[in-house]
Amino acid sequence: MRIFRLVALAVFTVIIFSACSKLRSERDKPYVVMVSLDAFRWDYDSIYGTPVLDDIARKGVTATRLIPSFPTKTFPNHYTIATGLYPDHHGLVNNSFYAPDLDLVYRIGDRAMVSNGAFYGGEPVWVTARKQGMKSASFYWVGSEAPVQGIQPDYWKPYDDEVPFGDRVDTVLKWLSMPINKRPHLVTLYFEEPDAVSHGYGPVSPETAAMVRSLDSLIGVLRTGLGKLPNAADINLIVLSDHGMTEVDNSRYNYIFDTLPQRMVKRIYGGNPVWAIEPAEGKSDSLLILLNVQRGMKAWKRNELPAHLHYGTHLRIPEILLVADPGWTAGLRPEPRGDTRGDHGYDWRCRDMHSIFYAEGPAFKKGFSVDTLYNVDIYNIVTGVLGLVPAPNDGNPERIAPLFNRRRSPL
Repeated sequence: MRIFRLVALAVFTVIIFSACSKLRSERDKPYVVMVSLDAFRWDYDSIYGTPVLDDIARKGVTATRLIPSFPTKTFPNHYTIATGLYPDHHGLVNNSFYAPDLDLVYRIGDRAMVSNGAFYGGEPVWVTARKQGMKSASFYWVGSEAPVQGIQPDYWKPYDDEVPFGDRVDTVLKWLSMPINKRPHLVTLYFEEPDAVSHGYGPVSPETAAMVRSLDSLIGVLRTGLGKLPNAADINLIVLSDHGMTEVDNSRYNYIFDTLPQRMVKRIYGGNPVWAIEPAEGKSDSLLILLNVQRGMKAWKRNELPAHLHYGTHLRIPEILLVADPGWTAGLRPEPRGDTRGDHGYDWRCRDMHSIFYAEGPAFKKGFSVDTLYNVDIYNIVTGVLGLVPAPNDGNPERIAPLFNRRRSPL
């Protein structure tokens, strides 16, 4: 299967190159603006109403659900979207983890670690673009603050959640209004909502409803701005999310050390619902038995993880992995915090973990939908539209081929 995909990727690249020569002789190079709405669940459109996203679906393409990668956390999945690699292959294996190859602990709130390029494997799409002479810009995206292979986007911003959403949109429009020799053709844009609100109030709540509608309107502002640009006819807009969100409550809480003596654990990192555990010497089997006594969670040795997770081979994943069941919380506190009503990170087969994909522009069909896409395929979508040669990745070109307008796309 791996060989077949490599052959398919090679054919895909040849098609891109031959078509792109013709494409670029007919008009300017295309543009991609890729927007992420953190934790925007796949069914929010039907629950809350999203007229702007619905209009994109009518005028472009959509997937009923975008399948995230395990663990369904923000940092691993944004970097998967950027590289086309599973977290097990790009090395950003959780929001927090110990990297024995570096003897460092990665935490998403640690600016020094987030900006350390040694943590990031694979090739993000902005690196692919810059290697091939195309300018790129990122208003927040996991990995953009670090030099990956010594390369960052031409324009990028250090993460600051106090920057208003409208200011972010204005900056993107200014980037796309720059002189042609300075203008980025790839732009990534990130919003940390509705993740923050739905963690605190739950995915089905008035607060999340208000945020979803606000974000939908914000995408409308971006679309209007893009439509006024001189290069509007060449812009492809992609709106997606990294993962979904499910309800949690205090009645389904497991204190990890209830049945597990702390002396049996050498090191533990992560956060609900995924904990990476390095046992004390000789305690691996006993630790596994004790963890699996509690309901609402399951522990495995790394080499025995279910195959569908595509997880467990990277050296940054220790010997034992503990995963809470959907809706459950596994924590290091004796009592639950009490201020969390929604969470994510669970097995991607949980439907509440599924997210969104919408796209419109000259490269895409109009009014076309598919049931399922996988976020390892987004990298190939972006490189395909931009006419870039993709780096090796875990995506499958056959899954994305139906999305494209064959009269205008490179496929």
